[in-house]
Amino acid sequence: MKIRPYRYYLIDLDRTLWDFDSNSEHAIGLLITRNPRLLQAVTGTGNLKASLKDGIENIRKHDVSVENALHSFFLKYDKLNHQLWALYEAGEMSKEDLRWKRFHEAFRWYGVDDEDLARKFGEDYLEQMILENRLMPGAVEMLESIRSSGGRMAILSNGFKEVQYRKLRGSGIDGFFDAVVVSEEAGCLKPRPGIFAYAVERLSGIRRQDNPEAWREAKRQTLMIGDDPVNDILGAQIFGIDQFFYNHKRTKAISHATYESQVLPVFSGNFQQ
Repeated sequence: MKIRPYRYYLIDLDRTLWDFDSNSEHAIGLLITRNPRLLQAVTGTGNLKASLKDGIENIRKHDVSVENALHSFFLKYDKLNHQLWALYEAGEMSKEDLRWKRFHEAFRWYGVDDEDLARKFGEDYLEQMILENRLMPGAVEMLESIRSSGGRMAILSNGFKEVQYRKLRGSGIDGFFDAVVVSEEAGCLKPRPGIFAYAVERLSGIRRQDNPEAWREAKRQTLMIGDDPVNDILGAQIFGIDQFFYNHKRTKAISHATYESQVLPVFSGNFQQ
C-alpha cells in the first residue's frame, strides 16, 4: 500500500500505539492476585497465598486454571467496560462513576458487592496501568518513519488525561510528539469535529478564522491514524481529513477509509512544502 507523505499526523493512543488490551488484562490480573477475597471469588481458589510478592506470573506457574479464570473475568469485564465507555462518550456517565462502576458491576457477577472495594480497585487499576508499557506491533517503527519523513505528530485521545500522559512517558514514546490532545482538555470527545479542529490548530499553528486558505491546506496535509471505526475514522471523515484505519481486529468498517490495513504503516519519502 502506497501512502502519500503528509505534514501532520493525528494518532490515537489506546489500541493504536499502546497495547491497551494486553496492558489492561495484565494490570487487572495482577491486582486480583494481590487481593485474596477477589482471587477466591474470581478463580474459586482459596489455597493460594496472594501477596505483594506473589504476582500473577508466580500464581500462573502453580495453576493454569487460575490463568484461565482470570482471562475469563477479563473478557467479561472488557465487554462491560466498552458498554460503559459508550455511555461516558455519549455524556451519560461521568468519568468518576466510570472509573469504579465498571469494576463494581464486574465483581458483582462473582458475588462481591462492595462499593468501597470497587472504588479502591479502580484507583489502583489506573496507577498500575501507567506502569504497563506494551506497545502495538510496529508502533515504534511507524513513529520513527514519520519523524524521518519530516512529519509532525499529535496524540488524539479520549482517554483520561491523568493517565494518558504517563502512559506515553512510561512506554518511551512521548518524545515523538509535538502535541498531546486529550478530550478533557479539548472540551469535546472524538468523533466530534471540534476535537479534530483543536488538534490541527495545535499541531499546525494555523487558526481557521485567521487564514482560511492555509487552514484548508493544513487539513489536506493531515492524516488521522486510529483503530476505532467511529471515533477515529468516521470522525476524521466528518471533519474532512484523510484517515488510516488500523483494523487489527478486522472490524467491519462504518465507512470506507482513505487507507486500511491490519498492520501499522511505515512511511517513506519526505514531505515537501
